[in-house]
Amino acid sequence: MPGPRQWAFVADMNYSGSITISDAWLWFKWLYFYPGDGVIYLILHKVPKFGQFLEITNNNYGTFPSGTISFGVWVSAILVLVAIQ
Repeated sequence: MPGPRQWAFVADMNYSGSITISDAWLWFKWLYFYPGDGVIYLILHKVPKFGQFLEITNNNYGTFPSGTISFGVWVSAILVLVAIQ
């Protein structure tokens, strides 16, 4: 895997050589954590001093802080979709 976070979708997420049911859980995790990991990426690369203050590193991809941010984004997206219908 190139880098701490795989940004592009790859069907064979576990690199086993074939697409299996094990990849489905990894697809879900990849999509769920994408917004939070994106915010972490922006903090690390656009305002590194702020990231240093918050003790954010590449190790935060796919962890609790990323999951919390992602949860907020996904709930907000669902609420917006419900509100416009």
